[in-house]
Amino acid sequence: MSSKIIDTEKRGAGEVVRMLCVNFCIAFTIFMLMSMVFGMIFADEQAKAGIMCCWTIALAMLVAVVLQLVFFTPLLIKKMGYGARVALFGICFYAVLAPLAVAFDWFPAAMPEAWVSFTVIYLVILVLLSALFTALYRRQTRRLNEMLAKYKEKR
Repeated sequence: MSSKIIDTEKRGAGEVVRMLCVNFCIAFTIFMLMSMVFGMIFADEQAKAGIMCCWTIALAMLVAVVLQLVFFTPLLIKKMGYGARVALFGICFYAVLAPLAVAFDWFPAAMPEAWVSFTVIYLVILVLLSALFTALYRRQTRRLNEMLAKYKEKR
């Protein structure tokens, strides 16, 4: 038997932590969705207001995932720079969040300073996440290029 067979039982610490985080997110999401369903059935009216806020956030996150599929995969958009993808995603997601914020009273929508705060916070989060994913993408690209160079050296 060849020693070059990949041993799927050996995982690095980073991969184990990543799997732990993914599993936590899945378990937490399932638990929250089930809790929200039962909360809507059994909770009193005062508690249902908070549960409805959770449902609107869940809806917003579902839309975010769909928009990520549209703008950050080649499924619909084949060739577009990362900056343009982020900008279009940001505009579309803001266009979804703003009506939800008004419809479900996330903040006092009649106050202009509330809109300014909402918009600034949204933009800061968008910029920070874009910077994070850019750094991760560059790191992964650099690692793959290094591995490809090592592979070519061996050939």
